[in-house]
Amino acid sequence: MKSALLSAPQPPPSRSRRLRRAALSDFAAKYARFFWAGLVKHGQTGGIVPSQRFLIEKMIASVPEAYSGRLVELGAGTGALTFRLAARCPAARILACEINPALARDLGRNLKNAGLGDRVELFAGSATQLLSNLDNGNAPRPDFVISGIPLGNMGRERAHALIGSVRRVLSEKGRYIQFQHSLLDRKKIRMCFPHLRTTPVLLNFPPAVVYCAFKSAPAGVQPA
Repeated sequence: MKSALLSAPQPPPSRSRRLRRAALSDFAAKYARFFWAGLVKHGQTGGIVPSQRFLIEKMIASVPEAYSGRLVELGAGTGALTFRLAARCPAARILACEINPALARDLGRNLKNAGLGDRVELFAGSATQLLSNLDNGNAPRPDFVISGIPLGNMGRERAHALIGSVRRVLSEKGRYIQFQHSLLDRKKIRMCFPHLRTTPVLLNFPPAVVYCAFKSAPAGVQPA
């Protein structure tokens, strides 16, 4: 009887179980690609794991849920922040920038599969080029630029140029939100954005810092 039970054909896994397995496989594949990108091109990626939810929630907390304007995301990576931002702000239009070709291809495919192609535009290239296009174009200026680009890996001059470009493309009441894994770049940001708020995110791995920089002086925020 025991051998008969063991040899009996097993029922196929349920649809929900197959979907969970597929989602887990896709999740693992995304982490593997990001990990590899972080090892091969650490200067671009700045880490070996995507940002976790603790950091993402801090970065998008100042964006109103009803916001219907334009947002720019620099260094979109696997799209962890992109998808969360799209879910939080369903009326907003997002322009996501990713320089790594492999990550950009994956993100573009995932955005299309999620039905977000009409709300999220992907720019597969450098943040410098994207900001230059925005600065020279006639499109409305974004109110938010959210960045995960590793400023510390860029060198002093390139980092200053990038931050200056962010300031130029922002609307007059715009905000520049940048995360880093240290406080070393605080002075670089403050040179272009005197009104700066710094928030540590200790639960992220590794721990991070979120800078929220204001183009114009907001109420209650003094120059840093």
